[in-house]
Amino acid sequence: MTECEFSSTFVGNRKDMCGGSLVTGCSTTTMNQGVDNMGNRVNNENAELIGRPIIEGIIEAHSNSDYDKLVELVSGMKDNFSQEEFNGAASAVKALGRILSIEYLAYFSKAKEDLLLWRVKYELGEDDVFWHLYLSANENEIRAVGLLFDL
Repeated sequence: MTECEFSSTFVGNRKDMCGGSLVTGCSTTTMNQGVDNMGNRVNNENAELIGRPIIEGIIEAHSNSDYDKLVELVSGMKDNFSQEEFNGAASAVKALGRILSIEYLAYFSKAKEDLLLWRVKYELGEDDVFWHLYLSANENEIRAVGLLFDL
């Protein structure tokens, strides 16, 4: 896939990845339900449990063109990803129709963050859309620090 307008949308602080929209410095605190006994680290056993509420909220915000919800989910978003940029990405997602499924595929541990890969099937989409969710953990919270999806 070549890099072109809205072939990919990246949200986060990973400047080495390119796409239709680049945003830096975004994060969100996850709900830690069911995570307390696992420590404050993402791992292969808890990645889906931690990541699912985050990715579902982000995908829903795009599907509903709800910039305010995305800003609520990802602190710093408003300063780094304009309403107009979001509207372009959301329009591309909305054109795919209703979400049929969100399937967790894989967890990858990286030096500074963890990557969770999701396959989303849409009613009108010819191909599946792969959403890449980057999470980072510190002492008290797990935060989304990046997002990429390919159309």
